[in-house]
Amino acid sequence: MASTRFLTALEHRPIPVTADGSGWSLTPAEAERLAQIGEQRPGFCEVGHRQVKLAQFCGVVGLGERVLEILPKTQDAASSADDCRGVLLRLLRLTERFPQFQHQAVGQHLRRAPLLEAFIAAFFDAVSVLTRGGLLKQYLEHEDDLTVVRGRIDVTRQLGIHANRPDLVACAFDELTVDNMWNRVLKKAIRCTRPWIRSVELNRKWVALMGVMHDVDDARLSGADVERLAFNRQAERYRVAIDWARWILALLAPALRAGRTEAPALLFNMNRLFESAVATVARRRVYEESGLEVEAQDTSQALVTVVSQDRVELGFQLRPDLVFRRSDAVVAIADTKWKLVGCDSKHRLMPSEADMYQMHAYASAFQCSELALIYPWRSELAQVAGAEFRLPMANGRVPVVTVLCLDVHDDSLVLRVGRWPGSSAFVRK
Repeated sequence: MASTRFLTALEHRPIPVTADGSGWSLTPAEAERLAQIGEQRPGFCEVGHRQVKLAQFCGVVGLGERVLEILPKTQDAASSADDCRGVLLRLLRLTERFPQFQHQAVGQHLRRAPLLEAFIAAFFDAVSVLTRGGLLKQYLEHEDDLTVVRGRIDVTRQLGIHANRPDLVACAFDELTVDNMWNRVLKKAIRCTRPWIRSVELNRKWVALMGVMHDVDDARLSGADVERLAFNRQAERYRVAIDWARWILALLAPALRAGRTEAPALLFNMNRLFESAVATVARRRVYEESGLEVEAQDTSQALVTVVSQDRVELGFQLRPDLVFRRSDAVVAIADTKWKLVGCDSKHRLMPSEADMYQMHAYASAFQCSELALIYPWRSELAQVAGAEFRLPMANGRVPVVTVLCLDVHDDSLVLRVGRWPGSSAFVRK
């Protein structure tokens, strides 16, 4: 068994499997846990001979005694684990798919810490927001033996066990308390994080939050209790914190996982994450002044119309990542690619043949003449030359594909190569 409780790996890299899991390797039991996730999430990993090869998912996986953090492979040879961790946190903060991360910091202290600590920090921040507004209180029914009547008298109990005790009254009453299921789930999740925290600052926050939760009893919390929680108008403000708590409990408290046997994980598909982050940047910073609308995963068009006897139907549905519209008119189309873009012998960016065929299909089906392929930037591209790719004429126009590279090491995803699609339509009309 390795001495550390944290194991770090990069996407698309194999992890060796050894009998004792020493060094940078997995035990056979840990490899089996990853294989279970691979069955549930196609594309997560491939199990081979004495190794597990990861694919395009990043995040954290609970392995029992250890936690595996999977970081994005930025394709930049100079990138350290801290840089890769920062890229993932940055994309999570920018994406609209996971609102839990939108206020997450990407400071140096979080990039140096294991990914799990960054998630714990986000959870603590969500709980701190709740405590500043006051913990949710609910009326819960209590039974107690008192010297004066409170609520109503429990006649059965009074005439039974207290028949010879005139000094005690068996009472049943409602009490407004913070000791309810919502706060119990939060406290249990906070408690479970303690063994995994190394940061002095997080330890300080842990002590403070446990103090605020002093009157909450989480001792009898079960996995079924966590699953049964259903949000109502009163508890809606707890949504982000409870989402975090459920993830934390699944990772760090196996006994509360309601009998499920698969390995717990908090994973993100990097292709979808990069697409969502780019869409957010486009909406907020590039097209805000232009009057264009940015739609993600548009499914309004298909590649062919299938005619068979008396039936006519669409086939091979198209799904471009980003469609830029003004009113109902398609101005531009873009696809994001979380992968390495190649260069030709003249140092020009050169997409793959499959990517270019995909652009051709989009241009034809959407009748659009301005298209783009968007890749992550890496330092090796500093000297490359931009190029436009002209497709065969369609509808009297020549569609043009441009290649963009965005710097995922910058909080603004700065454009390093190419131009944004639809840029010719930026002028107000």
